[in-house]
Amino acid sequence: MKIIKGDVIVIGAGGAGLRSALSAYEKNPNLKIILLAKKPVGKGGVTANAFSDRMAFHATLSYTLPIQNNYIYHAMDIYKIGGEVSDYNLAEILAKNSEEAINYLISIGVPFVKTQDGKVDQFLTDGSEYPRACYVGPNTAIDIAKALAKKVRETNIETYENVMVYDLIVKENRVIGAKAIDMSTQEKIIIKGKAFILATGGAGAIYRQNVFTTEMTGDGYAVSLRAGAQMVNMEFMQIGICHPQILFAESGSMFRALPKIVYEDGREFLLDYLTEEDKANLCVLEFKKGAHWPVSYESPTKVIDLAVYYHIKQGHKVYMNYMENPSYLSYESIPEEILRWSEKIGKEIFKDTTTPYERLKLINPSIMEWLKNYNIDLSKELLPIQNALQHFQGGVKIREDARTSLEGLYAAGEVAGGQHGANRPGGNSLLDTQVFGKIAGESAVYYASKVDFVDFNLNEVEDRISQRGIPSKLVREKIRDIVSEYGFLVRMEEDVKKGISLIKEIKKDGISLDENGLSYYYETLNMLDVAELILNAILIRDESRGPHLRFKNFNPPVMEFLPKRPEWNKYIIFYRKDGELKYEIKEPIRPNFKPEGEEK
Repeated sequence: MKIIKGDVIVIGAGGAGLRSALSAYEKNPNLKIILLAKKPVGKGGVTANAFSDRMAFHATLSYTLPIQNNYIYHAMDIYKIGGEVSDYNLAEILAKNSEEAINYLISIGVPFVKTQDGKVDQFLTDGSEYPRACYVGPNTAIDIAKALAKKVRETNIETYENVMVYDLIVKENRVIGAKAIDMSTQEKIIIKGKAFILATGGAGAIYRQNVFTTEMTGDGYAVSLRAGAQMVNMEFMQIGICHPQILFAESGSMFRALPKIVYEDGREFLLDYLTEEDKANLCVLEFKKGAHWPVSYESPTKVIDLAVYYHIKQGHKVYMNYMENPSYLSYESIPEEILRWSEKIGKEIFKDTTTPYERLKLINPSIMEWLKNYNIDLSKELLPIQNALQHFQGGVKIREDARTSLEGLYAAGEVAGGQHGANRPGGNSLLDTQVFGKIAGESAVYYASKVDFVDFNLNEVEDRISQRGIPSKLVREKIRDIVSEYGFLVRMEEDVKKGISLIKEIKKDGISLDENGLSYYYETLNMLDVAELILNAILIRDESRGPHLRFKNFNPPVMEFLPKRPEWNKYIIFYRKDGELKYEIKEPIRPNFKPEGEEK
């Protein structure tokens, strides 16, 4: 059995993992920093692969409006738009450190677009009161990942690729090691470290409809939960309109150009599933969908997501048609805030005989060029769409220094929880990877400098592989079916209970190793634990909030939601005790001042 030993162990090599490793190395280059990557560095993870029509990185800069105390407005957007179910202190850390984060990225070569006077250009995006969205273009995230990976290669950070951590080793509530496997050779590896940083991203692979890379099986969530760490906000995950084949979020300008939304025979269908009020307002709803891209209970545009979902459930395929205008397009109906939302292009672009394609070229010409790389020509063909999981809002509960409830374990990026609420203003996920990535690296170095390695007997941590039960591949398919059916966009009590019951049956039957090998087996075990966690979180929160849509009845145009309730301005903390999943409902950390506009 191979043994790897280092002072700081970073698990995951996406945006957060790369930044954590660099931060640790820059803090103390004399320590041995080890980076474990499930895929080759720069190839795996969402940051290195995701894109949208204009991928944003949110930052409050010295010149970002409003100038005075502008970071507080940013923090309050994160907290308030998040539904007051996240920790305000973590939101403030994100906002306060955002300028430093983007300046670091610029210093290592990320080419953020700048105005003629040399300032970073910023635009308004979903969930923000003021323009804070900085960008390179559709490939903003990819460019960030490339620059970070290049910087890592210039250091003495020791990198191991194709390595999956499938369990943590804990002694007296401290993480002292990890169990891993080389996914290429299936050889087992034992990791010994003083401090560990989780940066494994989300668990998109447990859903059939997602824009994650295939290796995102929720390993960080599962290993933390089993080790005894606290989890938070696992019922909240962003779901939006995305391309079904490429990792492309069809947001922002894609909707604001007002394409015709059709099914396979070219006919419109949205009007078939909406109330009379929503039909009359559909032009405004579709335009505003570009500003409220992830589905949210608080936004009236959610009916578009739900109509698309229902139509696909009926066996249809759905497309955006940029060659023709929708039947409900009316110049008079276009909201006046077009000047704020349509990338500085005025309302006049909707006059006369312009097509959605012509409008998109004016609003966001770079996306047209980018789509050509995928041989997509919107002037000649339909663009397929589906509802897809795009980001997990919750995760392993962290504090201000990125530490978890387990000593010696830190977390950053999408695997971490508490910094985001139900909704998340666009652009703050990339920001999160860099701010808490840096903090996690520095905190881990500080901790590692104070402690020694803890020895453990290798025989005590040896695994026993089950030869009985359902084959791994079949279990994985069952998990995806269950979670996609009962824990996706439409959530109803009896359905969720049925899903939990089915997961328990699988656990009772067990999982057996099959021809896909050990790493696949461990991934499937992790997926099973994460599925159970998510479905229980969905069941407990018996209200609608953000992307968590609970229904009494769903039969469009009838969409009867469980309403949002003030008494649920809290979050759910999950943990394992004596092998059982437990939870507590707790108050998040609130602002220590009255937000502007509220009574004192």
